Amino acid sequence: MELFAKAIERARAEDDAYVEGLRVQGGSLDQAQSLRFFEVHACEFDHCGFAGCDLRKVSFYDCTFVGCDFSNASLDAAFFARCRLQSCKLEGARLHQALLRSCRLEDCVLRYANLGEVTLEATLLAGCDLREAFVNEARFRKRTRLERCSLVRADLFRTMLKGMDLSTCDIGGIAVSDTRQELRGAIISADQAVDVVGMLGLRVKEYES
Repeated sequence: MELFAKAIERARAEDDAYVEGLRVQGGSLDQAQSLRFFEVHACEFDHCGFAGCDLRKVSFYDCTFVGCDFSNASLDAAFFARCRLQSCKLEGARLHQALLRSCRLEDCVLRYANLGEVTLEATLLAGCDLREAFVNEARFRKRTRLERCSLVRADLFRTMLKGMDLSTCDIGGIAVSDTRQELRGAIISADQAVDVVGMLGLRVKEYES
């Protein structure tokens, strides 16, 4: 991570705020080192630490993150384009009003993360842990998909799920508005129907044969 830190300092000294083409393995970015407003292009990060860092309004283009730690990092209004995050930890991270476009998040932990008003465009979340995350007023657009994700007790208030296929996800205990408008038009499995019926305050009567 020292290589990346030096590149940041050099770019800042040149008043450029632009980093490109680095391959970084291991180490953690000093929390005093801010990436706010930086543009990071075509970089690869392997098991790097960004925990607690100020990454607000940073832009990542064509970057790969494998096994990286963003726990409790500030990523408000961050922009990710054509990025891949594999087995990354974003527990407690703030991504309020962030935009992810044509990205892939696979086997990532976003438990307790704040994804309020986040926009996902043509983005795949596969095998991700979003338990108890705040995903309120999020926008899922242009073929965004959720596959095998855990949304247990996630807050989806005012996040419209029309057309979203949630049939492979765990939606037990999700929080929605009193009108349940968020769930209208969502695709669920027969097994998940029991959870949805419970949200509506209904009880299923079992008939004796």
